[in-house]
Amino acid sequence: MRPLYVDTSALLKRYVSETFSKQSSEIIAKFEDIFTSQITITETLINLRKRLSKSEFAIAAKLFKEDIRTFNVISIDEKLSYEASDVADGNSLATLDALHIASALRFKGANISFLTYDKTQAVIAAKKGLEVLGG
Repeated sequence: MRPLYVDTSALLKRYVSETFSKQSSEIIAKFEDIFTSQITITETLINLRKRLSKSEFAIAAKLFKEDIRTFNVISIDEKLSYEASDVADGNSLATLDALHIASALRFKGANISFLTYDKTQAVIAAKKGLEVLGG
């Protein structure tokens, strides 16, 4: 089975009930080889803290930390930073979204699927040749 790259918008849905939460969890559950970026850790925890009460955050953060240990976390290095800049060139793409796409593109030869619920990011990821999953 091909690997899956999960961006923050998709991963957050596992811990916060919102549109496509069930779908996101079901898609993630189908894959064994899951990748995400190092920035997902920071993005997810900050967003959970903003959206949840302290007690809800404690539970969600614990679940997230258990999940992330099972993922392949891609480090952000200088080369990836330049690759993300190239991804964003000519596109109205946020910096972190460009880093997610560049991270996934490192595995393009493995036919990696890209799970996102960010519409702009999904369009650019598809243009870059990634199979996009999500809403």
